[in-house]
Amino acid sequence: MHRYFVIPMVGFFLVVLVFVIYLQVINENWKYLVPKPELPDSCNDREELQLVIHDEDKIDGRSFKDKKDLGEFENQIHTIFLLPCEREDRKLDINLKIQSSLLAINTWFQNQSLNQQINFDKTSDGNIDVTFLRVNKSMNWFINSKKYNETDNEKDVSEKIEDIISINQDIFNNYNNKKFIVFFEGWEKRKYLNYDICGKSRYNGQVAVYFTSSPFKKYIGNDIILKNNKRIFTCTKNDHLNDSNDLTFGDAEVTILHEILHTLGAPSTCGENLDKSKHHVVDSKDDILYRISGNNYLDFNNDDYYNHKIDNCFDLKNSNYLTQ
Repeated sequence: MHRYFVIPMVGFFLVVLVFVIYLQVINENWKYLVPKPELPDSCNDREELQLVIHDEDKIDGRSFKDKKDLGEFENQIHTIFLLPCEREDRKLDINLKIQSSLLAINTWFQNQSLNQQINFDKTSDGNIDVTFLRVNKSMNWFINSKKYNETDNEKDVSEKIEDIISINQDIFNNYNNKKFIVFFEGWEKRKYLNYDICGKSRYNGQVAVYFTSSPFKKYIGNDIILKNNKRIFTCTKNDHLNDSNDLTFGDAEVTILHEILHTLGAPSTCGENLDKSKHHVVDSKDDILYRISGNNYLDFNNDDYYNHKIDNCFDLKNSNYLTQ
């Protein structure tokens, strides 16, 4: 093949490759270049962060602040359903879909552990206490704050969610002794091609985030599509947030539990089988705290973070956020 043909062709494909990488990695929000729907009046990406309540958000059974604690346990994990100002309310807090995920998590955890469960904050009627929050910021603000505030240009979406909770800590009871699992109706920026970040948390932190949506539609099953008459934006495929009748420990629940366990200080940094970050185990891909969460083991061989026999090393079974 003549070089005068090969060189332009190679150059052309290199240009295409660079363009694709730019769209997928550097400027992943290319789809927002198309005409956007008008934002609600409550949206203001340039003003001070505030909680807002739309008229249609006011629904029987919904709570806009932490309900009274039952008093039996001091250390609890409180649940939050958080929406940007323009996002559709899928009512995941009141249709019990969030609760279905958390109950499935506790069923799995109880079977894998020494008959323990995670102490989720509950109401007097025994349901998971979920607080509904909507902010005056659009999804574009969450993923592109440099455009609005130069001082925030280093913060990712999960860090902004932490700020939202901290700024509004007065609506939560016993704030300093609580940790939070946040179901966020949005997404985190992609770090790799075709790879969504579905959950995020800090090691020994206070907030775990599960991203309920994706900027790209995903095929998650004929039954669900038929019921909703449309494809669904979701981060994980097997997702209780779309089918609360299925109590399987699925992809969503694996991700949620993985992030919660990080906030509880697992895996222990003194564990025997950890990666370089000290935040994930390496001895089994089926372990819940493997880098890409497995769903078969809570500490494979019990030698890293749960019911282990390592001296002077934190054991998750002793966490104040677990109950018998």
